[in-house]
Amino acid sequence: MQTASLIRYGLTAPLAEPRMLCAGPLTMLYDRGFLRYIRLGDHEVLRMIYHAVRDHNWATAIGEIQDEVIEQQDDSFRIRYQYVCRNETIHLRWQCEITGDPQGTLQFTINGEALSEFQRNRAGFCVLHPIPECTGQACTLTHPDGSQSVATFPMAISPHQPFFNIREMQWPISNGGAAVLWFVGDVFETEDQRNWTDASYKTYCTPLAKPFPVLLKPGDKIEQSVELRLVGAVSSPLHFQSKPAETVLSFGSSTQPMPAIGIGSNSETLTDSVVDMLKDAGFHHLRVEVNFQKPDWIEVFRKAVDDATQLQLKLEIALIFNQLANFELYTFLKQTIDPALVYSVTVLSNFSKSTPVSLIEQVVPPLRQAFPTALVGAGTNAFFVAVNRETPPLQTVDFVSYAISPQAHAIDNLTMMENTAAQADTVRDARHWTQNVHISPVTLRPRFNPDAKGDDPDSVPHQMPFSTDPRQMALFCAAWTVASLKNLMQAGARSLTYYETVGEQGIVQGDRPSAYPDQFISEAGTLFPVYWVFQILNGFRGGKIISTTSSHPLKVEALLLQNDQSKVLILANQTDEVQTVSVPIHQPVSQWILDEISWPKANVAPASFWDEIEQNRLPDETGHLQLELIPYATAFLEWES
Repeated sequence: MQTASLIRYGLTAPLAEPRMLCAGPLTMLYDRGFLRYIRLGDHEVLRMIYHAVRDHNWATAIGEIQDEVIEQQDDSFRIRYQYVCRNETIHLRWQCEITGDPQGTLQFTINGEALSEFQRNRAGFCVLHPIPECTGQACTLTHPDGSQSVATFPMAISPHQPFFNIREMQWPISNGGAAVLWFVGDVFETEDQRNWTDASYKTYCTPLAKPFPVLLKPGDKIEQSVELRLVGAVSSPLHFQSKPAETVLSFGSSTQPMPAIGIGSNSETLTDSVVDMLKDAGFHHLRVEVNFQKPDWIEVFRKAVDDATQLQLKLEIALIFNQLANFELYTFLKQTIDPALVYSVTVLSNFSKSTPVSLIEQVVPPLRQAFPTALVGAGTNAFFVAVNRETPPLQTVDFVSYAISPQAHAIDNLTMMENTAAQADTVRDARHWTQNVHISPVTLRPRFNPDAKGDDPDSVPHQMPFSTDPRQMALFCAAWTVASLKNLMQAGARSLTYYETVGEQGIVQGDRPSAYPDQFISEAGTLFPVYWVFQILNGFRGGKIISTTSSHPLKVEALLLQNDQSKVLILANQTDEVQTVSVPIHQPVSQWILDEISWPKANVAPASFWDEIEQNRLPDETGHLQLELIPYATAFLEWES
């Protein structure tokens, strides 16, 4: 029998619940050793304070808390614990202490000891600053020599670090008051994490100008502390107008046309039953990577052509060239394919993170000749940061393309839900270069490490690779995808490609069970909850999206679609708690709910899901419809246009 936690987020055991703490006027969550959502009333001062150790390839070692002691009072607290980080290459133990006093001062101290020899790129504190509260704010920086300078949290996504050489930083928060961060044990700098679609600025150690990786030997010590204090009027509790616990939705007047929605191909065989399911999902195109560095690229491409033909989809082709681009293109163009089948071709490079001008000049003209009706674009196979730092010349191409994953830096549920907001920021900035922004692909986890400087450790047989996430088969993926779609579509992206067709990174399990039955618990024939999101979404091809605003976007997000016949509102609970939402609908609606109760039944009989309908739901006397969504539930509301 499947547990609630397995259906919600792909794990057999429930997650630990964060603890609410107070330090004078400040509130925050204590979540598995770290502090999150540090607030003064409704004003978020810091998003997170945490510590991390990252290896020579920037992989973050997961930690385990031991000997935790929490002493909590109404207006103060003290927490002590041991945190052991260990993976194939790293073994490090932190002794940690966090205190919060009645004046609103937080202190976080870590004393680390290497327990093995390993190379690290980073070891120590990271502090995350929220985007809405900090963007455009001036920040006074105190440097190690005591000098000061003033810089501004950037509005556009800064391709490089906006703040350097930090010992202390101070910025305004409210009512003439300010927050002050003081660092001991290393020099810090700040980056704009929206480059990787993280919804924060990050102040971290050690400056990247210093050589890395650094070799640590057993017994080597790392000692650091960070202090947050309030100055000015905010040193006393402030009475903010608290937001109601209920999430209130509002609909805007602005609209965007529906983008083309596609899905990625893979090596799994598509059986007749899978083909029928994928056809019903109604995608526009199928993505295939033709990587000329790989000896089997012809087989990969031919299979994708066959799959696209079976599924009656266009092809989105990502051509990844080496140094012999002319020869590789000649070899590719010898492959027989109907030009009308090709929706787009993205020109990418194995020797540059962003498409270089020389490659565009070599291959774009013959590609246009070979595929006269196809769009031809450039960009990166990795994160937005690559095109933000080296924007390809776009004068002779039709679009810019980049990939998205919410787990470049952290893998927990809260961070992943937060990071959907930053996806819109990347589209906004990319549209300064071109109105045609393609996102391809969107995946829960990165497909590869674009910053690796050496070989990753050998994988353990039958160990699930990092690119596979057990939340793919859970309600979490459906809810996260709704928020991702809403942000990308409202920002004006023209084409979106998500996930893969079949398997552990797909939208259906297919006709074989999971290859990792102890880690990705999915039986043959399973339709993942995200399948139904795409089925309803793709039914509105040619329609438009109407803007929505959520009063609590980290709790409930919404996507509103319209065509000539009807409107559909897709609501998604982004949390592991029950959420109440108020929707301004003034007429009867039909309602379907996808949650831990309905999904198991729908999975057994997929065709009957849409029969589980509550018709003619009526708004209350205020003209609002009130809904209660259990954890990670997705609701579909339909009414006439």
